[in-house]
Amino acid sequence: MDYTNLHMIITGGTGALGSSTVNLLLEGGAYCSIPCYDKSELDNFAPKDHDRVFIKTGVDLTDETAARNFYEDAIENSGPLWASVHIAGGFGMGSIEDSSKADFMKQINLNLVTCYNSCRNAITFMKEVGRGGRIVNIASRPALEPRQGAGMSAYTTSKAGVAALSQSLAAEVAADNILINAIAPSIIDTPANRNSMPDADYSKWPKPGEIASQIAYLVSKDNYVTRGGVIPVYGKS
Repeated sequence: MDYTNLHMIITGGTGALGSSTVNLLLEGGAYCSIPCYDKSELDNFAPKDHDRVFIKTGVDLTDETAARNFYEDAIENSGPLWASVHIAGGFGMGSIEDSSKADFMKQINLNLVTCYNSCRNAITFMKEVGRGGRIVNIASRPALEPRQGAGMSAYTTSKAGVAALSQSLAAEVAADNILINAIAPSIIDTPANRNSMPDADYSKWPKPGEIASQIAYLVSKDNYVTRGGVIPVYGKS
């Protein structure tokens, strides 16, 4: 797809799914801006020196001011914002007995608050330009099928919030031609997930590149009508 001169922000852009998404968008001619909390995330991030990649380190997306400052800096560097993809987040397991309020709030902050702050800024700056835009958030399979969230209720709740946020905002900004969707992956085939589940059948898991291609369509100008979806990307699992 053609993304020539379109500026896109990808939170969590240095991770497995984020890197696949960034690479695909760069291949199509996009400018990509990536917030990075810890500079060490860049050690294995191949596109870090690409001339169409803007990276800012030390960005805490749970902080309202820090998120706003990043979006301002990214737009100043790379131009008006067309799309924002919100992959940043974290996973946590634990029974209810073993999960404190702090554990619960950590998942809410990592997954839901980062998404909320990013959506708020993306929508604000897209509306200022007035040409519309695209937003994709990352929910999860347990967000759509909460009974699969046994033993990880805090994570499941935070991702269900992402799904609800995506659907409500999609209705709110549709008239501005800002199309918002979420995707809901099952377990993604990454080295970290393979290491944590060595006996699993990896062939059934969706690959980062496969999911990235779905994101790439949703943020493209070829997507004229899809909004408010929480789209399963389960592969064969």
